[in-house]
Amino acid sequence: MKKKLLFILILCLGVIAFLNQQTIVTYITKHYLYKNEFVIPQANNYKLDRNFKYVQYTNQFKPKNKQDLLNIIYTTLDNGWEKFSFYCPKEYETCIKDTNEMFSNESNLSHLNNFIHPFNSYNKMKVDMNSLGKVTIHVEKLYTEERINQINQKIDEIYSQIITPTMSDRDKIKTIHDYIINHTVYDEERSVLILEGKEDHTSSNSHTAYGLLFEGKAICGGYADTMALFLHKMNLPNFKVSTYDHVWNAVKVDGKWLHLDLTWDDPVTSTHENMLTYTFFLLTNDQLQQQNTGQHNFDKKIYSEV
Repeated sequence: MKKKLLFILILCLGVIAFLNQQTIVTYITKHYLYKNEFVIPQANNYKLDRNFKYVQYTNQFKPKNKQDLLNIIYTTLDNGWEKFSFYCPKEYETCIKDTNEMFSNESNLSHLNNFIHPFNSYNKMKVDMNSLGKVTIHVEKLYTEERINQINQKIDEIYSQIITPTMSDRDKIKTIHDYIINHTVYDEERSVLILEGKEDHTSSNSHTAYGLLFEGKAICGGYADTMALFLHKMNLPNFKVSTYDHVWNAVKVDGKWLHLDLTWDDPVTSTHENMLTYTFFLLTNDQLQQQNTGQHNFDKKIYSEV
């Protein structure tokens, strides 16, 4: 009798397992196999670990909403991770859909580059997802290790030559501002290609600090990245601000967030004469808007510090 009952019990369990095999496999995979696979990589040397009103650094990788997703992506970039996986919990029913939408909107996602160290910014970023809720972010960096070493050496060399310990923060920023502009020309040819939709990153480095420091040419991205690197060296809180066609710096000086736009302080003239101006040097938000350039109408929900 006992054997018969045991047989019936095993048979019933077998039927239940067969009918619910997908659920059981999913549970085991997510709670055991994936749990063992889930690791937090070590951050690189350019992690900032800073919180902004728009996005915050996080140690919680079980998202509950869109803001949590944004924070996870930001943290991935800020840590310098080239690959990172997390899992959408069952309770967050639209997690996969929301992740897809975020990575489909490149223009919005690119704002995250402005809140991290330039050396951790991405050139390309993609995401893989599967039916079990595993999300893997892949990051292709804008700067290679070789370029980073070259740029760091150049930054240190310039800094030691033009900055003295007795200078105030404003004097240091002004000295660096002047050096960059006096040693750089705006890359008009590259700018025209961008406007025509023919931009080719392989033919020019002017969108990076390398192009400015080693080739003497830059567009707004090159000016902003280079200034950001000097501001980080000075340990001054800073981030970049961007619109759909321009980017510049914001820096906290004497307790106030101010705008700093080296591109517009290095104007292109009809005579191609080199000029150095201070029209966009450490401006308040009101002062910046009074310039009415049309290229500084930034999203105040994203860059609400300034």
